[in-house]
Amino acid sequence: MSWVYKLYETYENCKGKVDDMGGDNSTILLPVAHSTQNAQIEVIINGYGDFLRAMEVEKDNAITIIPVNEDSATRSSGIAPHPLCDKLQYVAGDYADYVSKKNGEKYYDKYIEMLGKWCNSTYSNEKVSAIYCYLKKRTLMADLIKYNILKCDNDGRLLKDAKIGISNQSDAFVRFKVEIPEEDESAVWLDEKVYESYISYYLSLQKDVELCYVMGKKAPCSEKHPSKIRNTADKAKLISANDSTGFTYRGRFADKNQVVSISYEASQKAHNELRWLIERQGYKNGDQAIVAWGTKGQNMPGILDDTQYGIFGKEEIMPISTEKEFAQRLNNAIAGYGCDLDTKAEIIIMGLDSATTGRLSITYYRELNGTDFLSRIKKWHETCIWRHTYKKVPDGVDEKGKQKYKQITFIGAPSPKDITLAAYGDKASDKLKKATIERLLPCIIDSEKLPIDIVNSTVNRASNPVSMEKWEWEKTLTIACALVKKYRYDKFKEEWSMALDENQTDRSYLFGRLLAVAQQIEEWALNSTGEKRDTNAERLMHQFKLHPYKTWGIITDKLRPYISRIGHKGTGLVELMTSINSMLTYEDFISPKQLEDSYILGYYCQRQIFIDERNKRMEELAQKRLNSQSERGN
Repeated sequence: MSWVYKLYETYENCKGKVDDMGGDNSTILLPVAHSTQNAQIEVIINGYGDFLRAMEVEKDNAITIIPVNEDSATRSSGIAPHPLCDKLQYVAGDYADYVSKKNGEKYYDKYIEMLGKWCNSTYSNEKVSAIYCYLKKRTLMADLIKYNILKCDNDGRLLKDAKIGISNQSDAFVRFKVEIPEEDESAVWLDEKVYESYISYYLSLQKDVELCYVMGKKAPCSEKHPSKIRNTADKAKLISANDSTGFTYRGRFADKNQVVSISYEASQKAHNELRWLIERQGYKNGDQAIVAWGTKGQNMPGILDDTQYGIFGKEEIMPISTEKEFAQRLNNAIAGYGCDLDTKAEIIIMGLDSATTGRLSITYYRELNGTDFLSRIKKWHETCIWRHTYKKVPDGVDEKGKQKYKQITFIGAPSPKDITLAAYGDKASDKLKKATIERLLPCIIDSEKLPIDIVNSTVNRASNPVSMEKWEWEKTLTIACALVKKYRYDKFKEEWSMALDENQTDRSYLFGRLLAVAQQIEEWALNSTGEKRDTNAERLMHQFKLHPYKTWGIITDKLRPYISRIGHKGTGLVELMTSINSMLTYEDFISPKQLEDSYILGYYCQRQIFIDERNKRMEELAQKRLNSQSERGN
C-alpha cells in the first residue's frame, strides 16, 4: 500500500492548492468528500431562499465542485442523490409535474431529506440553508420555465428532444449561487466555508472505526473507493472488492476487511491527489496513464517528453550545434532541477492501465530519491541523443490571423511516443503503442537496455523511405540514429558521434556512407534537369541493408548515366566514393552478411554533410543577391 501513503502524503503537502481552480478549471485538487460535475443550469437565489434568476452555463465554465457521499460518488443506478447540487430530478420538487418518470417523487424526497439533515446539524451553513429553504417550495421547474431556461410543449410538459448544451433538458445538472450582501463569494461550488461545512458534517457521520493502514491509526473506514481517476468518465477503480462470490479474495481471506482497511479520509485524499496529478502533469494514451511527481510538489523534468520540452522547457528553443554545447546545457538544466530535488526528495513514478471498465491496475511503480532520479533522467538524455528537425513551435500569425508554426532543430533524446511512432507508424494498434511505452519506461527510469526489436523496427522503417512522406522519413531517420547510438553504447560501450567520422572503418558505417554518396550523385543529376522522383539509392535502401555487395553493384550500374550527366562537377563525389570504397577490405566488401544497424549512422552523417554544404551555398547566394540589390539601390 506504499502508493496510497505516498499520494496521501503528497496531498497533505499540497493542501494550499486544494480547490484552487486557477485559470484552468479542468485541473482541480479536490477537497475530501467532493467531486466535479459539468453543470448546465445555474440558479441564483438570495439569502432568504427567494428565486432571483437563472441562466444556462457556458461549456467553458461548466466544471463544478460538488459535495458527494460514498453512494452518490459511485452511483450508476438506483436513487443516490448528491448532498447539494444535482440533476433536476433530484433537486426539483415539482419535477413530476412536467416529466413522466417512474418513482419521480422518491428522487426529490430522498434528496431533500438528506439536505435537511445537513442544514439541521451543528455544521450547517447559511448558503446551504437558503438553498434548502428555496427547494422546499417545490417551484424550481416552474421558475426555470418562466425564465425560459426549460422549454415545454402545448400540454405543459417538458419537450423531450430539447437540449441544454449536450444534455437533454430533463437531465440537466443544476448548481446554485446565493447572493448575500456581506458575502464576497456567491457561488457555493467556490466557497471554502461550504466545503468545510460539508466535510465536517459528513465525517461526523462515519461510525465504522477500524485501523487505517495508511494513517496508522483508528479512523472511520470505507469499503467504497473513488473512480474517475484518469478522467471524469473513468469507471475503473484501483481498490475494489465487491465480488464476494468469485475468487477476488476467497481462499486467502474470509472477507474483504481482512485484505486491507483504509479510512474514508485517506482514500479520498490519495485518489483526489492521483486524479489531480494525472490531469496536471501525467501522460495519457487512451486507457494508459503514467505520472511522476515529488511528494512535496517539487518542480521536475518530464519523464516522457523529449529533451527539448522535458528538460529545457517549451520556451527554450535556442539552437544547439554541437554535442559539447548540448552536454553543457543539459548539465545546467539538471542542476536547476537539483535545487528542488536533493537526496531527501522522494520521487514517485506510477503507470496505470485497465483491462476492463471496472478494474484499474498499477503497471509500473518506482520510488526514488531526487539525486538518483535526476542521474537516471540525465543518462537517458545524454546517451540517446541525435540532431532532430521535426518539432514545430509557434511563429506569429498570418494575414488571416491564423497561428503560424516553424520547425526548429534541436539536439536531444526523442520522446517515447515519437519512438513508438517511428518504430511502428501511426497505424499501429493502441495495444502495441501502450506496450511499447511501458517497455521504454524502464529504459528511462531504471537505466535498462533498449529492447533490440524496437531498435531494429525503427531502423527497418528508416531503411524504407519510399513508404513514407518526406517529413515522416526524416523524423524516423534521426530517431533511428538516436536509438542505434544508445543501444550500441549500452551493449558495447561504443561512443558514436553525430558528426561524420572519416576515420571510422566499421564495415556497415562505410557502406552507409557509400549509399549517401550514390544518392547525392543521382539527386544532383535529377535537380539539374528539374526531375522530381525517388533516387535508386532510396528505392533500394532496404535491399542494400540486407545484401550490400549485390545491391551496391546494381546501384553503381544505374549511377553511370547520372555521373555522365553532371560531368566534371561530380568529380569530387566520384573521388569520395572511391576513397570510401578503398577503406573497405576485399573480404568485407564481398561479404554476404547483411549490414549492422550502424550503417544508418554512416548514411546520415555523410548525407548531412551534403545538406549542410547545400544550405551554405544557398545562404551565400542569397547574401550575394542582397548585396547586389543594395549596390543597385545606392
